[in-house]
Amino acid sequence: MSKKYGPVVRLKLGSVSLVVVSSDETARQILKVHDFQTCSRPKLLATGVFSYNYLDIGFTPFGEYWKEVRKISVHELFSNSRVQSFRYIREEEVASLVQSISQSAASKSPVDLTDKLFFLIANMILRVAFGGKFEKNKCESGVFQRNVKETTSLMGSFAASDFFPCVGWIVDRLTSLHGRLQKSAQELDAFLQETIDKYEGHKVEEGKEDIIDVLLKIEKQQKEQGSVTLTVDI
Repeated sequence: MSKKYGPVVRLKLGSVSLVVVSSDETARQILKVHDFQTCSRPKLLATGVFSYNYLDIGFTPFGEYWKEVRKISVHELFSNSRVQSFRYIREEEVASLVQSISQSAASKSPVDLTDKLFFLIANMILRVAFGGKFEKNKCESGVFQRNVKETTSLMGSFAASDFFPCVGWIVDRLTSLHGRLQKSAQELDAFLQETIDKYEGHKVEEGKEDIIDVLLKIEKQQKEQGSVTLTVDI
């Protein structure tokens, strides 16, 4: 289509307009020169459900709120010192993966690398975010990992209501997508809330906080200052 119509092609998917860019120069214009006009992601059904109505930094529209949560993320969650403080977790999880593959090789058993790498990343997220406050049996039984896998699958699935807002919701209910979204979101919400509740009165040594420790500390500071950006949902 690009050979026939040029580097910028506009398609109509249901009621949604989609622009496909297929040249380096045009992509550079969009991503560098006009990035503020094009940086917001579309509001899709699944992302809205899982991000508490687009509160997540990855899905919220560009604006003052996005700038505020980005500042918190850059300075508090993903600073170089914070990333380095979690190095031992990455090393332990990669070592565990290598050992698992080695054992499979010794017994000549097939290895599903896609599955192994998914669980590697999920385990890292679990430990970095929740430290030692999650139940070990939930980690080992894969409850959190399965929740993440289902969430990822649903966020990448086709939702008719995204393209046909007036009638698409009927299709999503008939295909059970709506029910799966609600069930998965409720399970993930319950898991996260239960984990956060365990931090009540919890004290941790400076420099050894996990992600929830840091966020709750910021929330407390904001309440004391009378300016609240972070809430439990966020």
